[in-house]
Amino acid sequence: MDLTCRDVMVPPDIQRTVSPDASVATAFNIIKQSRARFLPVVDDNGTYVGVFSAPTLLKLILPKAALINHSFEPSRFETLNFFSLSKSDFEAQLAGLKHERVRDNMSLPENIPVAAPDTPVMEGIFRIHKFKRHLMLVEPGTGKFVGTVSANSILDQVLGDATIEE
Repeated sequence: MDLTCRDVMVPPDIQRTVSPDASVATAFNIIKQSRARFLPVVDDNGTYVGVFSAPTLLKLILPKAALINHSFEPSRFETLNFFSLSKSDFEAQLAGLKHERVRDNMSLPENIPVAAPDTPVMEGIFRIHKFKRHLMLVEPGTGKFVGTVSANSILDQVLGDATIEE
């Protein structure tokens, strides 16, 4: 039987998620505790609504001036060396995020690759390569979050005991 994305996924009981109504501070604590790079955002019904990522968290800490007119063009700043940030400054920046909501700072589903759990694993690998992101598995028709597929989950599940001779 051919492998599917379900065969190599990180299931929802292991993959930490966050509610869209949670504070960014809550998402930070989950990311810090689990050392995750991203959290699928799942509503109270289990429906996948987006992704909150560690890079988004870091962006929220940047000075607002550094992000003005910052689309895909280089920032007018060559460097931010003139901004200083002590550990206590950093903690104060994080404390200010308790009023920010995940829903206002997440990547929307259309910006993240999504597949059905029964998608062939080769298609999952292709989407991970193409989008340079983890693959979210969502149940067709219901939109329910099922799990995630990453390069590591594929390597762990398929090649867990394999080694390559050097």
